[in-house]
Amino acid sequence: MTHKDSARLSATLFEVSWEVCNKVGGIYTVVATKARQAVERFGQNYFLLGPARHKNPGFIEASAEGEEGRLWETFRRAAALHNLKCRFGRWDIPGSPKAVLVDWKDRYNQNQILYDLWRDFGVDSLTGAWDYVEPVMFSMACGEAIAAFSQVIADENEGERAVTAHFHEWMCGAGLLYLKKHAPSISTVFTTHATVLGRSMAGAGRDIYAEMDQINAAREAANFNVTAKCSMETAAAREADCFTTVSALTAHEAAAFLGRRPDLVTPNGLSLSAIPDYSGDRSAPAANKKKILAAVGRLLRRTLPENSRLFLISGRYEFRNKGIDLFLDAAAALNRSRSAGEPPIVALCAVMNGHNGTDERALSGDPAQKPDDAPFW
Repeated sequence: MTHKDSARLSATLFEVSWEVCNKVGGIYTVVATKARQAVERFGQNYFLLGPARHKNPGFIEASAEGEEGRLWETFRRAAALHNLKCRFGRWDIPGSPKAVLVDWKDRYNQNQILYDLWRDFGVDSLTGAWDYVEPVMFSMACGEAIAAFSQVIADENEGERAVTAHFHEWMCGAGLLYLKKHAPSISTVFTTHATVLGRSMAGAGRDIYAEMDQINAAREAANFNVTAKCSMETAAAREADCFTTVSALTAHEAAAFLGRRPDLVTPNGLSLSAIPDYSGDRSAPAANKKKILAAVGRLLRRTLPENSRLFLISGRYEFRNKGIDLFLDAAAALNRSRSAGEPPIVALCAVMNGHNGTDERALSGDPAQKPDDAPFW
């Protein structure tokens, strides 16, 4: 048996992200596209943990049959013993990794766990709103689940298997801190993809890299109302056995804002094997383009030709950080440079933001239905 084979059999990896079976932003793509390699490396000893939502697209509930069914049954018993509500199965992505969806609702006394985090690790949660508290409770439940499942693994392997828990972003920091206190034998990794403060300041137009060494992190966090998130991120980075970022720039940012230089830089990569190859058979893209042009045509009250060019941007609604401003500027420049007779250009911002639902008049395609305050929908 080679050293690599031995490591594959002996090591277990739990990976925790708010975006497992829950598409929000770029971390979903990071985790999903590397899952195949993780499964190849860790085999049946690789588990992803994500939030149990009302809907978790791509999650396939586990069968009770076979060896995998027996594994999940031991995990179910461990969860029940700790009063944890979890769903077990697979994530329907390349590699088909095992996935555990963890329910945190109604589990905790909110004030108590926030006090405990302050007492044990100095995490300042006073200004944290629900978008802070909810991920804290989720990741705390994930920490409990990992501790419980690791005990099952140790019992079945006579304590010989190494266990590592990998947490992405501040949203999962509380789970890492739970393990630090209650199960310190489990190795922990914390990855920040962009610091909370850096993202906030850059989104407001500040050139953080030009003024990095002069920034007072605590003061700026208060100015941007992200003290609680920054405090959690700082504690997780400090307490992790291994701290990583995804670029050299973010490493410099983390050292300045979080007080710890990363142990490793693990650049984000996109596995092309996870992307369908439509270079030969163009029927699927053609059908999708036809649907998009039909929907846009209803909105614009006109028929768009098949040779229309489509440009699309997607991601979280961070106008500057995600380049939406550059996309619109580029579209405007392209519009000014177009010659008569060129195919129409359709620029699509597939970016989710707060909304009050769809306007059925806009979607109807009826020319008689016009907007109240503009010439076009």
